[in-house]
Amino acid sequence: MERIRYSCGYVNGIEVDPEERFSWFVCGDFNKILYGYEKTAGVPRDERRMELFRNVLTDCNLVDVGFSRRWFTWERGNLPETNIRERLDRGVANEEWMVMFPKVTIQHLTHSFSDHCPLLVNTKKAAQGVTEKAFKFEAWWKMEESFEEEVKNIWGTSSGNLMQKLDRLKHGLRS
Repeated sequence: MERIRYSCGYVNGIEVDPEERFSWFVCGDFNKILYGYEKTAGVPRDERRMELFRNVLTDCNLVDVGFSRRWFTWERGNLPETNIRERLDRGVANEEWMVMFPKVTIQHLTHSFSDHCPLLVNTKKAAQGVTEKAFKFEAWWKMEESFEEEVKNIWGTSSGNLMQKLDRLKHGLRS
């Protein structure tokens, strides 16, 4: 299988025994939509290609994990009459993986530099009854004289990994 994979031009990949049960999760830009409603404006996607994509997922025993926040993950065109949006990025998993991570969530975050939204995969569920108000960066904060120094101070005194530091920054900016 490795030789065949290389001959097809796929340098990265894994080969697995088809009889062996394994957990599998794939997340990224598939550049395909599953259904016509996953696209607004522009030329409609070919129904046959969407069906082929659905068949590939079915053949591989993969299901769409779902998402929260923004519906579309890709967009082009700034004007309403030229704006095209599609859900090209997604996470898919097999049953074994879904059993391991039954409370998985994928958030479509706001894009800035790319025309694709980043996807944030969380395999843990928030504590029951604890809901935190969504964080929104206020543009006027940048106009405050103390803003830059405050961000440096919060970041510098925070410990942990990137997500923990960002969480501390979020709470610091809110207060």
